[in-house]
Amino acid sequence: MRLDHYLCPRNPIIANACFFAGYIDTCGRGTLKIINACKEAGLPEPDIKEMNGGVEVTIFLQTIVDETGSPIGGPIGSPIDNLTDRQKEVLKIIEEHNKISKRKLAEQLNINVSAAQAHLDILKEKGLIRREGGTRGFWEILYKK
Repeated sequence: MRLDHYLCPRNPIIANACFFAGYIDTCGRGTLKIINACKEAGLPEPDIKEMNGGVEVTIFLQTIVDETGSPIGGPIGSPIDNLTDRQKEVLKIIEEHNKISKRKLAEQLNINVSAAQAHLDILKEKGLIRREGGTRGFWEILYKK
C-alpha cells in the first residue's frame, strides 16, 4: 500500500498554471489517485518509477500469472496498435463496408483471395471482427474506438 506523500514541482509557475486550468490536483496525490482507480477497476496496482527526471507509470490491463504462479502484466493499449498497416486498412474497409466479401476485399486491396483471408483470420483471432450470417452476412466490429 502506498502512503500519502508530497512531490515538490520542478517548476512551480507551470504547476500553478496547470492547477488553475484543472489539469493537476494537489501535488503528490496523482499517483495515489491512479493506484486507487486501478484497484476500483479490479486491475493490478500500476508500476510507478521515477526515471530520467520524470515519472513512468505502467497500468496493467489484467493480472496474468506465469508458470511459477508469479503475476505478470501487460500494458493497456488500443486493440489495433499491434496491427500491420495492411490489417488496419482491411479493418477500415470493413468499417466502411461491413457486407464486403473476401473476394471484393481482395480486389479492392489488389491482393489474392488467400491473402485477404489471412488478414481476416488475424483480425478474427485478435477479437476485432466477427462474421455474422455466412456468405450473405456482414462483418461485425467487436472493438470500441
